[in-house]
Amino acid sequence: MPLLSVENLSMESGPRRRWFKYGLSGEMLLDSVSFEIDPGKCLGLVGGEASGKLPVTFALLGLHSISDGKITFDGEDLTRLSLRKFRPWRKRIQAVFPDEFGQLTPRHTLERSFRHVLKTWYPKAKKEEIHNRIELAMDLVKMPTANRHRTPPELDPAERQLMAVARAMLVEPDLLICHEVTKGLDVAEQAEVLNRISDIRDALNLTVMLVTDDLAVADHMSDTIAVLHHGRVLETGPAAKIVQHPDHDYTRRLVSSTLTNFPT
Repeated sequence: MPLLSVENLSMESGPRRRWFKYGLSGEMLLDSVSFEIDPGKCLGLVGGEASGKLPVTFALLGLHSISDGKITFDGEDLTRLSLRKFRPWRKRIQAVFPDEFGQLTPRHTLERSFRHVLKTWYPKAKKEEIHNRIELAMDLVKMPTANRHRTPPELDPAERQLMAVARAMLVEPDLLICHEVTKGLDVAEQAEVLNRISDIRDALNLTVMLVTDDLAVADHMSDTIAVLHHGRVLETGPAAKIVQHPDHDYTRRLVSSTLTNFPT
């Protein structure tokens, strides 16, 4: 059974609301988007600007209403839950965004930011548990423990992204959404970040959704790739098939534009 199943997801533009249903009307952002991810697997969701990638991510996190469709996570239809009942499920779905999103507070040490996350999700946690969770997260991304006392501006871009991954892993999610995590990184930094995420996935049987505009990045670690364009999924299939034998003209253009940029 898939861990995540998205069926006919549609979204229209309008005021954001931190929940699924709202009855909005406006420009169509997503049009009957469907895909699924099996436990421990990685889906690459690939598309260019205005393809609908961010609306998909926001929908999965409950940060934007949807106009139609169903999101099933571990057998539960999340779109039918109240906000209060959704909260425990939300902890199991964590996301990492591009460095430019400012996920880490610049003036706070990483340890302070991590403690804030843990106090939010585990208000009764003892100091020892908090310490152990921070140590485990740092170890997962293979970062020196001394980095916990540094602030984000003291790290290079790849290190900041890895610490954002560590922050997401503090609560032991089942699904990690990596939304444009390689944006702004050079090829070597991209490979470093993707390889660390792959290592975590293998070690914990973590399920990953890799959202990117770069087909090379998706191919680097995805089992399956779904190509998103103008709010619609054009094709879905095994990564090797999508890259080597694409069916759609748009996908072929993506392949031709990224063949020389594959991270290693």
